[in-house]
Amino acid sequence: MDTYDPEPALRDVVTTVEGWYERPDRTLNEASRLRFVDKVVTVCGWAPAGTVPALLAALNEPRGPGDLAPPQAELLAEATRQAESVAAAVADLAGDDADHDRRAAAALTVAGRLPRLPLQHESPWDRARGEAWRRTEELLAAQTAPVRQVVFDVLTVPGEHRAGQGRLISAVRSGGGIDGASWLDRLGGQAWLGFGGWSIGLKEFTWESIQAEASAGRTNPAALANWRRTRIERALSDLTDEADRMWPIPNVGEQWADRAVADIEAMPAERRSTWEALLAHCPVEVDKAKPTAGWRKQARSLLDAVGVDDFTARLDDWLPLVGQARSLPLRMTTCCPGHIEDMPPRMIDRYNVGLLWGLIWTRTMCPPSEQTLRSLGQIAERAARKISGHGPASPKLANVAVAALVDTDHPAALAQLARLSSRLTYKSTLRLVEKGLTRHAEARGVSREDVEEMALPGFGLPLADKLGDCSYELEVRGVDAVVVWRNADGKVVKTPPAQVRRDHGDEVKELKATVADVAATLVATRDRLEGLLRRDRSWTAEQWRERFLDHPLARTLAPRLIWTVDGVACCWAGEALRTVDDTVVEPADEATVRLWHPVLDPDAVARWRDFLTRRAITQPFKQAHREQYLLTDAERATSMYSNRFAAHIVLQHRLNALLSRRGWSYVQHRNDGASYNLPWLALPDWGLRAELGVAGIEDRGDDLVFDTMGTDQLFFVRGERLPVPLAEVPPVVLSEVMRDVDLFVAAAGVGADPNWYDGGPQGRYRDYWARSSFGELTPTGRTRRDVLAELIPRLAIAGRCTLTDRFLEVRGDLHTYRIHCGSGNILIAPDERYLCIIPDSAKAKEPEMYLPFEGDSRLAEIISKALLLAADKKIKDPVILRQL
Repeated sequence: MDTYDPEPALRDVVTTVEGWYERPDRTLNEASRLRFVDKVVTVCGWAPAGTVPALLAALNEPRGPGDLAPPQAELLAEATRQAESVAAAVADLAGDDADHDRRAAAALTVAGRLPRLPLQHESPWDRARGEAWRRTEELLAAQTAPVRQVVFDVLTVPGEHRAGQGRLISAVRSGGGIDGASWLDRLGGQAWLGFGGWSIGLKEFTWESIQAEASAGRTNPAALANWRRTRIERALSDLTDEADRMWPIPNVGEQWADRAVADIEAMPAERRSTWEALLAHCPVEVDKAKPTAGWRKQARSLLDAVGVDDFTARLDDWLPLVGQARSLPLRMTTCCPGHIEDMPPRMIDRYNVGLLWGLIWTRTMCPPSEQTLRSLGQIAERAARKISGHGPASPKLANVAVAALVDTDHPAALAQLARLSSRLTYKSTLRLVEKGLTRHAEARGVSREDVEEMALPGFGLPLADKLGDCSYELEVRGVDAVVVWRNADGKVVKTPPAQVRRDHGDEVKELKATVADVAATLVATRDRLEGLLRRDRSWTAEQWRERFLDHPLARTLAPRLIWTVDGVACCWAGEALRTVDDTVVEPADEATVRLWHPVLDPDAVARWRDFLTRRAITQPFKQAHREQYLLTDAERATSMYSNRFAAHIVLQHRLNALLSRRGWSYVQHRNDGASYNLPWLALPDWGLRAELGVAGIEDRGDDLVFDTMGTDQLFFVRGERLPVPLAEVPPVVLSEVMRDVDLFVAAAGVGADPNWYDGGPQGRYRDYWARSSFGELTPTGRTRRDVLAELIPRLAIAGRCTLTDRFLEVRGDLHTYRIHCGSGNILIAPDERYLCIIPDSAKAKEPEMYLPFEGDSRLAEIISKALLLAADKKIKDPVILRQL
């Protein structure tokens, strides 16, 4: 590189700035003013000692480095002040007179005022920048360790990134003597060592600091956890694995790991060492489905040293905490260095997944317990649950938990697999569950469905007992489970007294876990029963009684449904099985029982609805009120496909969630030119497959994932994609598939989202939103309107309500409001002004009243809005008031 000469560099600066003038008034905008000052500071601040005053004075001389224009002359005073400050800092670092504080301040000034690194050194300005960097690195490296420590601590802050940061860090470290304790403290709050090239450059220093702290008895568990995660997440093979054998072996920051560390550290030294040895054996790269014979042999030896009883008791205490929200918040880099955000609290530490892999498989080597198997089911569900923007929390951990359940021959393990088959939406884990159920079915010589039904746990229902002076009873309400506590006087109390919690803590804890399991199993059973409406499933009356009517859990749901016994529709009422005209039915053991579907008996629908109302029976899902989708003339004309749900705009993330919940398969569409698989639903009982056409409209830009999608044709295929005429699709199957698609369009469509009332991006979808929000009712909307016609007369506000073809009109004191029976959106009459009320802001208490079915949140939302608006003078919400 040529020898640095500041005068040509200064002339280059003045000439360059002339090209930045705004026309026609020859002024500089704010950014250009700052750049001019920075350039003068760079040239003069690092100039050779003693030349700075002359350089600055020359700027005002007509024959100097440049003829300053008025905009430049205005900035000269500020540029001079800042240049002199940098020059003074350089002098303090180069001289011998400054004390520690002055040197530290000078070092920070010099490092903080550096220009951008030059990519080349051809122009005088480039050489000026190069000189500033060379001189700064030289000066920083020559300072004492305490001064360099100050600079190091300022430079190594995650999230604060600039070009050349690694060079400065190398300079301050070059003289040695840097203490890494504070660096480890900052590192501990990060997901991994990855904030830019400068942080990866600290690998060796980080490991040395971890070792130094451990040798001094000051282990930094959070930084150690970061190091381990870095080895996994950043795929850096040159990082030592010695950290995997350092204590604490579990990565802290997760509730189960914190409990494990605390428990083991409280043990006597000898006992603690046996536990540490077992835990050190457990961490693996979890790509293996099952442990090897050699791994099991060593695990058995270490397990015997710990003691089976102690191991199972400890692990059964830790496993329920796996997958719960993190106890230590973490941050991580996002799109690029310097961009850092909080990590989702349910994100599971990948290092701990490897450790749990070993602990779970070691637990399968011990006698199983219902508590352990319940925990494994919970872990699988939590780990497979999706985190927004990240996918499932930990597919590998979910798969490990499921594999352990499949490998365990215990009724409770089978029950958990059956529950997970209705709860999981993540396909790879769900496939493992289904394979496990199939394996158990083959071993027993029965069908998959039989295994699921036979495995349904009863939880000892009805469950009631006493703890101390308190009694409790578990009640099933709909598809929820609650515990009712009573004190010594028999009075209902919200929670058990403190004495009961203190003296019977373990029993209360177990009861709480049972209640959660009952509630989750109820939902899964309800979903499985509803799914049978599109299956060709039947039972003998004897099997039906055993698995549904007499089963402690299933009997809370099954008697509220309509069944056919040898083709005769009947429902349980008044302690007897009755037809729609109240005739008692006593089926023979060999009679055939199926779930009743309204499509096959449309003339009886109204009578069954009346039967349910008279008996105050609330069905666990829509059955008598179920929407019917019959073939239309337009669909007979198209023959092979239906356009009934085409040309709708849906939000892909909502569509994806709904597809998974209803058992459809789907791969998220991205705007990357790749081929796309359409959403599809397997119908194995009928040898069919339904497919829904979708196409991307607009992507999010950052990750190319389509935000909005357009719907297209619905069609059916058989075998190797052989199209099937709609007329040949069984009516029940056609109706159920179309009901799914109607749900997707209604719930995922932008028309159902009040936040889209302005039409979305550039208002392009305003007309569509209006049509979807206030147009003709879909079958679901018509069903909801029919139910409202039955319910409204029972409300205190009935006199203020009127039902039209599409709207529930509510007369308030301020306005009259029209609530759409499909979307739940609101117009203010008579000028049809839109009123935006987000469901959470509809604070009116829902009435305690009979509903004919559960699960329609939109119905409850409409009733809640009606109650709120009927008393519009009492509304306190400022967002709503501004619109009124």
